[in-house]
Amino acid sequence: MPRFVDPDALLAPPGPYSQVVRAGQLAFVSGQVGADADGTLVGPGIAAQCTQALANVGVALEAVGLGLGHVVKLTIFVASADDLEELVPHMDELFPRLFPAGFPASSLVIVQRLFGPDLRIEIEAVAHE
Repeated sequence: MPRFVDPDALLAPPGPYSQVVRAGQLAFVSGQVGADADGTLVGPGIAAQCTQALANVGVALEAVGLGLGHVVKLTIFVASADDLEELVPHMDELFPRLFPAGFPASSLVIVQRLFGPDLRIEIEAVAHE
């Protein structure tokens, strides 16, 4: 039976969905943004928002007994192609620390807009035990 979890350490979902669902050996993390549990955005820059979004993915996974080391797939949504100049070098520096055993499969999608006008990035994940 799947477990549907909304960790208190994450921003409450603004709609009818769970932050993370554990289904057997898999966990699916809903899109995480660069805001803390109170909804405070960490800053306007995409690098800071990326770091917070990935930290939020980690919090979601911890709530179902997993961690970032279990991530097998990331989908990264970016609101502007102009942000890639800052984002890509930041990920090149950050990912080896977060994923030392190997990088997850990944897709990066440029979207017209994210849920909030100040959001620059949203990251969802699939993890495997």
